[in-house]
Amino acid sequence: MSMKSTAVAGLAALSVLATSQVVFAESAQQAAIKAGATQLTSEEIEALLVGNTVKAKSGEKVFYFYYSEDNVLSGKLDGGGWSGTGYYGITDDDRVCLSMAKDKGRLRCLTLMKLGSEVKKYNVDGKMTFELLEFQSGNRL
Repeated sequence: MSMKSTAVAGLAALSVLATSQVVFAESAQQAAIKAGATQLTSEEIEALLVGNTVKAKSGEKVFYFYYSEDNVLSGKLDGGGWSGTGYYGITDDDRVCLSMAKDKGRLRCLTLMKLGSEVKKYNVDGKMTFELLEFQSGNRL
């Protein structure tokens, strides 16, 4: 095979690779956006969380979290077995960031997406971490 033939064959192979579709795993957040979910604004997040107790589900576990007006976050697992405190803040770029005492200061920022009446939290990787089920005024812990 001549050098020219080798070069043409190599270019043909690159062309096939370039035009092939590369399939990446879609994140849960990307799937929600495709389904019509919209990201909540900082103001919408504030209205849902601040001063309220939120019932949230992660997997099969149900939690209650109280977001106090002074940025203290308290939570407990329904039925016992876990409780904790920490802090939270709402960012200017439409996320809520939080850290529980057991996180040793690690701050996690989450995006809230709404589709119909469902509100879900997604981490930085687009994984759904919590579905927010109910919002009640005041501390209900």
